[in-house]
Amino acid sequence: MTDEEFKKYFKKNFWRTSSFTSGAALMVIDCIGVMLSIGITFFIINLINHSWINFRSFVTYWVYLPPTMAVFYAAGLYPGLVYPPADEVKKLGLCSFFIFAGIALSITVEDVEDKLAIVVALLCAAPVALILLPAAREFARHLFSKNKWFGVPAVIYVSGNSGDVIIERLIKRKDLGYKPCLIIDSKSWIPGEKFGIPLYPPSESTFNMIKSLGIKVAILCDYDRDTTYINSYYRYTIQIPRLNDLSTISTNVRDFGGILGFSSTHNLTKPISLCWKRCIDLLLLLISSPITIPVTVFIALIVKITSPGPVFYGHKRIGKNGKEFKCWKFRSMVIDADKQLEKILAENPEMRAEWEKDRKFTNDPRVTKIGKILRKTSIDEIPQFFNILTGEMSFIGPRPVTEPELAKYGKKSDFILSVQPGLSGMWQISGRSDTGYEERVTLDSYYIQNWSVWLDIWIIIKTVYVVLRGKGAY
Repeated sequence: MTDEEFKKYFKKNFWRTSSFTSGAALMVIDCIGVMLSIGITFFIINLINHSWINFRSFVTYWVYLPPTMAVFYAAGLYPGLVYPPADEVKKLGLCSFFIFAGIALSITVEDVEDKLAIVVALLCAAPVALILLPAAREFARHLFSKNKWFGVPAVIYVSGNSGDVIIERLIKRKDLGYKPCLIIDSKSWIPGEKFGIPLYPPSESTFNMIKSLGIKVAILCDYDRDTTYINSYYRYTIQIPRLNDLSTISTNVRDFGGILGFSSTHNLTKPISLCWKRCIDLLLLLISSPITIPVTVFIALIVKITSPGPVFYGHKRIGKNGKEFKCWKFRSMVIDADKQLEKILAENPEMRAEWEKDRKFTNDPRVTKIGKILRKTSIDEIPQFFNILTGEMSFIGPRPVTEPELAKYGKKSDFILSVQPGLSGMWQISGRSDTGYEERVTLDSYYIQNWSVWLDIWIIIKTVYVVLRGKGAY
């Protein structure tokens, strides 16, 4: 591909080189989310007693949107690309709280009717916004990523295969917003193509072409050439080393008398963190009980009527510190599933290979008709609420593993087993059954090292999105 051909390719596939439109689109979504948060609480209070508050009056609070967006911008929430999810939830939640609290405080000094009801509605809007704003952003990113105007083009600097993982991730996850437009490979001598993206060797003419197009983002993946000109030109540069054992975002700089070091904390080893996590589990159990209890009774009847055998199935899993426990589910298989498994593994080499790789089948012949529906919707896992109540599991955490699976975790097995397993987690929201063990270990390790209340909130929001899509469930 010549320089002129690349320029035509670039102009055809990338709308602009700045993140302005992406940030503006998310700002519109945030404005809608803020107004909906206020509207929801006004509606609830009006529903309790229509004389307390005028529901339609919530629209008058649009005048607070400009200062609200200014606060969001100052907090670094725009353009909102490749932003750490936990940080985004934290900033959206805290900014919303102080904004709504400030508006409520201003209402208390005004001479208006229904003052108390309005103040209560505004304060209650904060927890609604804590869930609604990140959820709206998550949905919007996936929706906007289908359009050429969302995101920014990025040049990926690599040495051989050093950037394959990040390139594949950016191609697969268009919602992240960084779109690989060109690969500069220090090991290459001639132009070519990789993953459908133009590839060039480093040269002055290529660099001049990049400058003429105004590309502002560079991602360096263990690039082994001089980076002086890269750091001096690009507005944004991101360094991604090949051997990156540092998977925590809570890294702080420490000064040892002029020698700099980086410190990190495994948050789930702190007693106060474990206490907060347990409180969140109990609170979620309490909030969800009016729905989960009737659903459990209804599904139990359906399972019992449609298939002979017990309603629940307790599968032996390995929990915290290697302690074995029964992970409860609605029974979704025939009662002689273990015997049928032995027969399948003995007679079908292809299915045996699939089982040895992932410990499950894409199309399991042992699953009942009702069981397929329960698995696809993840309803079969509701009985694990009992495991959460007894403290054997948490709502969020690494997925509980079987004894044979531990071998696939290698040296990371003790680290993964140092915390309670979870009903949902980083692996479960990242493709579930479509994700291999190597990535599963990486995701679970990331969660343990970076745990926070904000990360749990984001995973809960993401879980709802993934379950509704049914992606990776079988």
